[in-house]
This record gives sequence, C-alpha cells and structure tokens, in this order.
Amino acid sequence: MVMKKTKYTGVYYDNETNRVQVQISLGTDPVTGKRNRLKTMTNENNKPFTTLTEANRFVVVQKAKYFKTGAYSASKMSFSTFVDDEYLPHYKITVKPQTYEHKLNGIKVIRNFFGKRKLKDIDVKLVNDFRMWLVNYGYKPSYSSGLFSTFKRILSFAEQLGFIQDNPAHKVKALPKGKAKVAFWTKKEFELVLAQICIDDAYEHFNYVMLVLYFMTGMRVNEATALYWEDIDFKRKQLHVSHNLLIKNQKEFERSDDLKTANANRFIALDDTTLEILRTWRERQVFLGLGREKEFVLSYNGKPMIKSTISRVIKRYASSAGIHSIQAKGLRHSHVSYLINEFNMEILKISKRLGHSSPEITYRHYAHLYSGADRDIADAINGNINFTSAKESNLQFNGNQVIKKTTVPRVSPKVIQIA
Repeated sequence: MVMKKTKYTGVYYDNETNRVQVQISLGTDPVTGKRNRLKTMTNENNKPFTTLTEANRFVVVQKAKYFKTGAYSASKMSFSTFVDDEYLPHYKITVKPQTYEHKLNGIKVIRNFFGKRKLKDIDVKLVNDFRMWLVNYGYKPSYSSGLFSTFKRILSFAEQLGFIQDNPAHKVKALPKGKAKVAFWTKKEFELVLAQICIDDAYEHFNYVMLVLYFMTGMRVNEATALYWEDIDFKRKQLHVSHNLLIKNQKEFERSDDLKTANANRFIALDDTTLEILRTWRERQVFLGLGREKEFVLSYNGKPMIKSTISRVIKRYASSAGIHSIQAKGLRHSHVSYLINEFNMEILKISKRLGHSSPEITYRHYAHLYSGADRDIADAINGNINFTSAKESNLQFNGNQVIKKTTVPRVSPKVIQIA
C-alpha cells in the first residue's frame, strides 16, 4: 500500500485501496528526546476516515490538543488527566447512556488508583500491581475482571492517540471472570413474600404490584419502571416493552427508546391473574389522581420508581418472610427459574420473553436451572432393555477377581428389566 500526499498537511491517500491515513509530528518529547508521532487510519471513535476533509479536521484537533499549552507533550500527561479529558468524552459518545452511567464508577476506581502517575510511567510491573490490588481488594471476580478489561481499553485508546508507544496491559494475564451467581426466589419463597403484604394499604398495594409484575414477566429493572399504562393492552393480554428508564433521582430521569438490545423491544404475554392485579391497581391509581395513559404503571405519586426503592422493598419483605433477600435483578432470574422448574419451558420461548439478543445468551445464563430437563429421557428408557441372566458362568476368573461363594447367596436365573 503506497500512501500519497494530499492537499492537506499530514493527510495521505492510497488510490488503490481508498484508504486515508494521518501521519503527523507533534514535536519532541523534552523528557525522552524522541519525536512524538501520530500515525493512524481511524478517528477518535476508532472508525476509518471516510473523507480527506474528516482526516484533516482530525489533524487540526489533535495538534490543538498537543500544543494547547505552548509546551505540551505526551510525556506530561497524567493518567487521571487522560481519563477525564480524553477517554471519558470519547467513551460517552460511543456507548449507550445507560452503559456509560453503569461503567462510570468503575472507571473512576481505575482513575483514582493511578491518579497523577504519568501515562508513560505505567509499565508492566505497575499493571501487575493493579491486577493484584483488584484480586485482594475484595471485589467479586466478575467485577474485578471487568475493571481490568476496562483499564486495558483505556490504555489502548492512549496508544491509539499516540500518548504511549504500546499497551503494557497486554503483557499481563487477564483476570478470570468466575461464575457470577444471582440469587433468586423459588415459587414457594415468592408466595411467602406475598403473604406478608397488606394490600389494603395503598403503598403496600404498590409494592405488591411491583413484585408481581417483575416476577411474572421477567422484565429488566429499568424496562418495568419505564412502563406507561398505554403499554399494557388488556384486550390482547400483553404488554409492550419499548422504553428504558434512565434515572438519577425522581426529578432527573429520561424515558428512552434506546433499549439494551434490538430484541428488547418486544411484547410479553400476560396471564389473567396478573392482568387483574394491574387492572385493580390502575383503579386505585385513578382514585389517587393518577392512572392516565401516559403515566407510570409503577408509581404511587406520579413519579418514577428508582432502583434503590425496589431493593428496600425486597429486603423488607424478605426479612418479614424469614427468607434470603435478593437483588432487584434477582426477580428477573426468579421468573426464569419459575418457568423452568414449574413448566420446563423451552429456552427459545424464554429467550424471546426476556428480550435476549440470542438463545445462546439465555442458555449461558440459565442452563444450570434445568436440573430436571432430562426427566422425559429417563421415563422413555425406563424398562426398555430386557434380558435373561445366564444359568452358569461361561468365564474363568483368576486372582483377586474371585469372590468366595459362601459370601454371596445363590441367585436364581430370571428375566431382568433395567429401570
């Protein structure tokens, strides 16, 4: 591939492959004495340049970043400054808002660990120190693994922008994820919880509806909190999952149609009992001045419900019922357990109901719940093999295989069925 100069300084183009490349010099590093060079075919979002104009704009921005203080160089960039000024703005526009908010605290943990250390000083030893810190700090294996992977991506972005020559994290073994176990309630445990609720009380009635809706539909936490009454079709006996609630508090929230996966936009069939529970709750909401088409189903004051409220409700009633508490997302897991253990539902149907991107995702998370899934196999082969035992032994055994005849009573030959 031969890159040729264009009318833009630092921008090159290959006629045969239609590839655009940026090659620019960012001065000399005063510490190392080496030239700072940036050579790339992708923009800030790691996508190939589509036009020469786009590549030139990238060059202008990068030079402004490097020389904005008049004596700026990559060697002066601290890890925390890079995360705040470069990585977070880039990450925010490349992922969904809920993903950004979910990952933000973990990124801050990484940033605080390395703090003011210069990017160029982060070597393999320091990366390994961070790895060991994650192991010993007490985080769950899956969380530690996620943090280490995020750290690798941060350094890879620094390498892409030319702040470091290579990524030392690639030379350190990744942390194993382990198996994340999500606690859930069985049908019997759920019944014990519901028995603690006094539906005559308006707020407890709200708690009752919330728990039933999650347990009987398997919706994600922020899918159910985003539900409007217009999303529930009482005639067709189904609800439509079409929004996701992004919420900081009851005053700062967004009802977004940007769902976790393409399959998350789905219809969930509702049983008659759940429909009646919802219908009764709406009647009570109307009495309270709520219950309009574009108002939240899970609300007792017109405002959306936040995740911490769900967690407190679960913990309170679990304690009253004398059973273990679970996370809010544990109700989704409880729904799957209920479908599998009570009805042995097919994984494909469950996957569609949950809004997973593929049945493989569902199977990976919930295969362990199919403890009795092969019962029909055992029932089918029961008594299917028939034979008659030999009257005399046709084989000669030597050594320690021989059992004294006096220790075993004689068994009469008979027809045996293997069950």
